[in-house]
Amino acid sequence: MDFLLHSDWGLFIVFTSAILLILALASTLLALLRIHPHHTRRLVHILVGCLVCASPFIFTSRVPVLTLTLLFTVANILAIRFNLIKSIHETDRISYGTVYFPVSFFILVFWFWDKDPAILLSAMLIMAFADPVASWVGESRKKPLLFKILSEKKSLQGSSAMFITAFVVAVLAMKFFRGLFDQPDISWATALLFGFFTAIYSAGAETISHRGTDNLMVPIGAAVILDAFYNGTGELQLQLMLWMSITVLIAYLAYKTRTLSLSGAMGAWLLGTVVFGLGGPEWMTPVVVFFIFSSILTKIGKKHKKKLETIFEKTGKRDIYQVFANGGVAMIATMCWHFFEPVWPDGEIFWYMIFLSAIAAATADTWGTEIGAFSRKDPRSILGFKKVPMGSSGGLSLIGTLGAALGAFIIALTGKFALQIFAGLHMPLYLAGLITAAGLCGALMDSLLGATLQAQYRCPVCRKITEKTSHCGQEIIPLERGYRMINNDVVNFCNTVAGGLLGGLLYLILY
Repeated sequence: MDFLLHSDWGLFIVFTSAILLILALASTLLALLRIHPHHTRRLVHILVGCLVCASPFIFTSRVPVLTLTLLFTVANILAIRFNLIKSIHETDRISYGTVYFPVSFFILVFWFWDKDPAILLSAMLIMAFADPVASWVGESRKKPLLFKILSEKKSLQGSSAMFITAFVVAVLAMKFFRGLFDQPDISWATALLFGFFTAIYSAGAETISHRGTDNLMVPIGAAVILDAFYNGTGELQLQLMLWMSITVLIAYLAYKTRTLSLSGAMGAWLLGTVVFGLGGPEWMTPVVVFFIFSSILTKIGKKHKKKLETIFEKTGKRDIYQVFANGGVAMIATMCWHFFEPVWPDGEIFWYMIFLSAIAAATADTWGTEIGAFSRKDPRSILGFKKVPMGSSGGLSLIGTLGAALGAFIIALTGKFALQIFAGLHMPLYLAGLITAAGLCGALMDSLLGATLQAQYRCPVCRKITEKTSHCGQEIIPLERGYRMINNDVVNFCNTVAGGLLGGLLYLILY
């Protein structure tokens, strides 16, 4: 008994047993009382969420806690695969929330266990309570006001409940837990203000969730916002609140002008809040330049490019997948700079190189496609340089390649001057050249993947090769080559990853 109660690994056994008991209770309720799986799922969500929040008070080391999260991540993957534990996995839709839950807890424990346990607990409690309450409120209304941003319908009542619950939890949890962990006390006014913005971000992240991703996006997003507010400078706090508000207007205008879809506008708001709020104007400016000029190019010659709409998977308005495919790497680089800056003060140029190179790669790909559409000659394949039809994946034209290089160079120059004007840091001109080269290489990687691995379909009616999964009224058309899971968004994301990593590598080697 002493081993179980007075050692971390003994407590690990007790803790694991407690979670298994909660699962057994849910299974019993499901079997004996015929309770709907949605209710048992919510019960497990709340009870396990509260239980794991006790871990900082029970364990002296985070190693057993991290081990526990890995154990349940694997267990839940297997349970979904083999249709086990129906009390939490039997739902009306496919969901991997039970996998994302321990993954998010692993990240938060690794990140905040020593740095700020109050944020760790507050973020997890927001997820533990707000999500089940939102689900219950949304489903209990007879005539809910429904909207759909991605593939799943949400209700206005449920999203409102998500915001209110997240707000209450963020305020009370931070006010209470900071005192328990001997952190500076905060006023109620501060807790209410910071809790308000944290709840807005949490509710926004929940609205774009897909197949349980809210169990990952909400706690991680809430933790990032809470950390910026409670551990950031006064300047950062004002900056984050300002840009969280301004990006709402930017996203709305982009949606009204049909530059972004509704999901794209939500994604742009979430991404912009992080990049602009954490990074500041030197990180914001290149993203704005990319978005404005790329949108203008998309609008120019729209009639001329009408014939390509039957080929390209996505044209016109950008959705959330395109937003994160083009800006996700830049967002991660911004976060890395923000959170690693205290331990690596000289790392800003390195992370900024990755950031700019990823944006340059996205710009090069977009400009290359948009400008290349005006070529009077058929493009040539990147594989064998044979002529291919206009719009073919992997096709290159001289004017398109020059446009791609120009776009990457403009982003590099924009970043160079923005860094000097707003941060007072000098970036040598040759680094701008490296960023341009990295961006162009990323775009060429995009073309290479498009010619080899990206899914291409052949319409059985018109016999055209297209990126679209439906064509000429046919909802599902045969795969001609490539892999179905590798679509245009995956290729674009690989483009920005390649550009960003190459930019960072060149900086480490040559600077």
